[in-house]
Amino acid sequence: MRCICALLGLLVLMVPASAALPAEQPYRITQDGRLVTDVYINGQGPFSLLIDTASSSTLILEHVRRMLNLAPQPGHLTVYGINDVSDALPVKPDSLSIAGEEIKGLTLAVLPESGANEADGVLGLDVLARYFVVLDRGAMRLKLLAPGPTSAKPYEDWAQVQLTARALKKFPISFWYLSTRFNERRFTTLFDLGAGITMMNWGAAEELGLHKSNFTRLAPDELQDVLGKRSPAVRLLNLEVYLPGKTWNRQFAVVADAPVFDYFDLDGRPAVIMGPGLLRNTSLAIDFADGKLYLGPSQDER
Repeated sequence: MRCICALLGLLVLMVPASAALPAEQPYRITQDGRLVTDVYINGQGPFSLLIDTASSSTLILEHVRRMLNLAPQPGHLTVYGINDVSDALPVKPDSLSIAGEEIKGLTLAVLPESGANEADGVLGLDVLARYFVVLDRGAMRLKLLAPGPTSAKPYEDWAQVQLTARALKKFPISFWYLSTRFNERRFTTLFDLGAGITMMNWGAAEELGLHKSNFTRLAPDELQDVLGKRSPAVRLLNLEVYLPGKTWNRQFAVVADAPVFDYFDLDGRPAVIMGPGLLRNTSLAIDFADGKLYLGPSQDER
C-alpha cells in the first residue's frame, strides 16, 4: 500500500520573497506517485521536499535540522498526520530558496525520522500560496509566477475548477476544497497534492455501494502516514472520476475513517481527500489568489 501524507501545521505569517518573478525549476514524481522538488535552506542543499497543498507549514525531517545545526525555537508545533498527532520542534532558518526565490522569516516544523518518507520534508502553503503555481507535466517544471490575472491569462483555455478556501473550526488555518464527481456522486474534496493516493471516508463509500458492514469480509490494506502510524483501510475499485474537462476511468480510492477527516472538519459528511494519483500526469496551474485550479494537457501513464 502506498503511503499518504496529509499534514497540518501552524499558520505562519508570510513575508515577501526577494527574487524577481517568474522563477522555475524541475520537479519529479516519486515511486509512490507524489510530487517533489528541491529547496536550499541557509544556502545548503538541495533538499527534496514534497509539494503539499494541504500542509499549512513547510516541514523538514530531523536529519536536515542536524545537518544545518538549526537551534530549536521556544514552544512547539503540532503536526496532524492521517492517523496520529505529534509535537514538532520549530526552527527558524535565515532563508529558504526555491527556483531562485529567497524567502526569509519562515518558521519550519521538524518531524522525527519515521522511515515512511521518500523526501527530506514538505513544502507547504506558507511558501506555495505566495505564488501562482504552475506544474508543467510535459516539461516537468515547477513555475512560480506573481499572483494576479496577468499570470492566469496564458492558462485561460485550460479546464477550470473552482477552489474554495475554508477555515477549520479548531485551528486558524484555511485549506482548499473542490467539488469532484465519483461515479454519479459529488463529494466535497480536499485538494491535497501531498497525499499519495485518493482517500474517502465511509460516508462517501456507502453512497458508492461499498458497505462498512462488509468490511470484515474484505482484505484490508494498511494506511501509513508521515508519522509512521498505520491503520486498516479498504480499496474501492473501478471508479470514474470527473472534474470539468477531465475524466479518469478505472480509478481506485482507499476507504478509511481515519482521524484526518476530523482534523479537516470532514467527518460529519461524505468526503474525499484527493492526492496527485489522479493529477500527477496532468499539467496544473494553481491560482491561490483567485481560487482556481487550471487543468492542462495530460501525459500518458508510464
